Amino acid sequence: MLTRARVEETVEIVMVSAPYASRMLRCQGLRALTDLNHRLTTTEKMKMKFAIPTALLATMACTMLSASAQKSVKLKQGFPVGKKIHQSIVLNQKMKMAGIPGAPEGQGMNMTNKITMDMSMDIKKHGKDQKKAVVKYDRMAMLMDAGIIKQEFDSESDDGNPFTTIVGKEFSLIYDKDDKVVEVEGIEGFLGDAAEQPGIGDMLKQFMSEEQMKEMMNQGLLQDVPKEAQKIGDYWTYEMETPMPQGMGKFKVSGKYTVKRFDEYEGNPCVVIAMEGKLKSDGKTKMNMQGQEIEMEFKDSKFEGDIYFDNKLGLPRKSDMITKMKMNMGILGQNMTMDMNMTMISKITKIEESK
Repeated sequence: MLTRARVEETVEIVMVSAPYASRMLRCQGLRALTDLNHRLTTTEKMKMKFAIPTALLATMACTMLSASAQKSVKLKQGFPVGKKIHQSIVLNQKMKMAGIPGAPEGQGMNMTNKITMDMSMDIKKHGKDQKKAVVKYDRMAMLMDAGIIKQEFDSESDDGNPFTTIVGKEFSLIYDKDDKVVEVEGIEGFLGDAAEQPGIGDMLKQFMSEEQMKEMMNQGLLQDVPKEAQKIGDYWTYEMETPMPQGMGKFKVSGKYTVKRFDEYEGNPCVVIAMEGKLKSDGKTKMNMQGQEIEMEFKDSKFEGDIYFDNKLGLPRKSDMITKMKMNMGILGQNMTMDMNMTMISKITKIEESK
């Protein structure tokens, strides 16, 4: 006999799971359904009416999530021959220095630095198994603010600043079959007169030397990509060394990539990969700045961020990274400390056919 308790139990089962509800209805048969319909109150009928669609939607959502979790992809990284890729890079630095010689006790200095670069890479086949990427900067800008000292350079301002002489010039990167930079061509001519500008010229020569360009371009790619297909939750680790400017030694990088989800970036299917890691220097290093010897030691340095990797393109569509560093410095017998937070956002803005 179909009692009210049985009805309430049936409604609960229906609300929990659509598959179980379907099975129950088949077992009860048409007669039981007719009897149930006569005995249910209007409120209970409404519950039944909305419970089944809700349960079905919940089941479909769970199924889709389960399928997404099981989806896997074999990452294929490489520069696409025959494409011209336009890219934008924005770098923001915030530095806080304490213990500055001559400054009142307890007072320090805050400094911000923003660098903006718009560039393109025209990628073509080179030799038997190499690629050649012709790099051109379309815009370069820098804003440095140290409170009492503020400097701004922008290639779009025709005021004789050093970036004006760089924009529009080209240099080339030669990649091997594994898409690693093995040679840089024309970097000296690329810098031109900008390398002779007081202050900023030295910085450009340090950060845009052949060795630094190799490292910077190679680090823009995923490291040690596994050969096996990856699914959500899978991860891999890597270690590498990268030289610091002015012969200050090397950074030892220990990093980790984790597949977070499958998503889209501006309509393009991407694998979202989380990155995290630590930076460690060789120990205390020395550098010369404007005739003064500075001793530096990097401590507690780490980074994290997300990469939107377009597997069809073979490159990241977008990446954002936050780096936090702490440094101890010795200048003129005084000990100083500096905390630096740096964010970098890099994204592809346009892709066109190579000409």
